[in-house]
Amino acid sequence: MSIECDNLLLFISDELKEKEKKAFAEHLTYCPECTREYDQMTEAWKSLKWDFEEIEPPASLKAEVMNFVFERNNEIPVRKVNKWNSLFRRQFTPVTSGLLLATMVLVIVLLYSNIQLKKETVAIDLPVEVETTLFLQPADKTVGNMNTGGAAYILQQGEERSLVVQIRNLPALQESEAYQVWLLNDGERTNAGTFKPDEAGTGLLTYRLTPNDYFDQIGITKEPDPNGTQPRGKKIVGSS
Repeated sequence: MSIECDNLLLFISDELKEKEKKAFAEHLTYCPECTREYDQMTEAWKSLKWDFEEIEPPASLKAEVMNFVFERNNEIPVRKVNKWNSLFRRQFTPVTSGLLLATMVLVIVLLYSNIQLKKETVAIDLPVEVETTLFLQPADKTVGNMNTGGAAYILQQGEERSLVVQIRNLPALQESEAYQVWLLNDGERTNAGTFKPDEAGTGLLTYRLTPNDYFDQIGITKEPDPNGTQPRGKKIVGSS
């Protein structure tokens, strides 16, 4: 490919001076490679002009590119740098730069979506196993509904661990009240979330466990609202 072939994009985008335009038009008559590429790109270029707005590159672009090149390799000959700079300016017009950026963004989005889809597909195929079962009983057996109770299950699916709490025959709540689940480990309490039972007094809570969530007991308290970071109400049920 000759030096004149480098002006193909500039010729199509009408960015050559009149003298250079005539010279390249003459070049097309005896260069079959440029003629073939010209025919393929002309229609695409015409359609792109309606979808993209050309903007003037910033005045600092040349200096930024040159500084980057010299910082990476101070031994690059000046003539070679000038050649690269000239090629960059010819090939990456505002339109082609916009196309390249849009393509890169699309590729990144598709790659991320594909990775997430693979993770979700693998998770769906993995079996769910019950790692631990904790039975929950009334905290004060002398008062309240003796039928209140349930169980807490630690489920394992691949590397993911979840806590599922199921309680039956819970006392009804006032409007702002909520039941709050606490994980206990050596006296330390971790808030595992809040829930409200249905009309039959049945409550259900699921909580995604982190690798650092270790506990040996579970307690459920009746709280005045779901915003507490420490227990404020009475303990209703718990594990033995």
